[in-house]
Amino acid sequence: MSDEERLVAEIPASLKYLVDEDERSNKQLVISALERELGVNTNDSVAVIDRKIRRKEERLEQELEEAREHRDRVAQLKDDLDEIRELREDKVDEEGSYEDALDTLLDEMEAGDFPQVWATHPRVDDIRGEHGRSNEEVLYDLKQRAADQGRDLLNTNFMQQMHADTQRRAGNEQPIADAFDGGDA
Repeated sequence: MSDEERLVAEIPASLKYLVDEDERSNKQLVISALERELGVNTNDSVAVIDRKIRRKEERLEQELEEAREHRDRVAQLKDDLDEIRELREDKVDEEGSYEDALDTLLDEMEAGDFPQVWATHPRVDDIRGEHGRSNEEVLYDLKQRAADQGRDLLNTNFMQQMHADTQRRAGNEQPIADAFDGGDA
């Protein structure tokens, strides 16, 4: 098997004229010019092989670096995904816990432990502090939950005593399920 390969190149006409005038063959002239330009001698084939080895090693290192970067990006994506899933779990747990706290207070209200609650009531304030909601949001959610669950509570159970008495006297007291429409009950 020959250690030669065909090389075809287009060159300027002025160089072609010089090649034709040279006593060496085109092959000898090209080999001589390439050896000088590339700094190797074809008789010293180890240098050519070393040069090929260096190029392949450089390419391998480049590919390995790209693979490391890709692995790092994949690991970061996995970490981000795990973090988002954990955040979702926390939110689901928190929401369940919040709803449990609302249900507990509604149970206490039905049992008569707290006949009335309002936005600034200490129990409403406790739930606000534990779950990072506003007092008004907690009171609204209490009314909505009581209405949705058909609790045996009145709209006046969600007002301060003085305001509740005024509503009773005016004949505006009604079951929370009837009174709650998503606005003020």
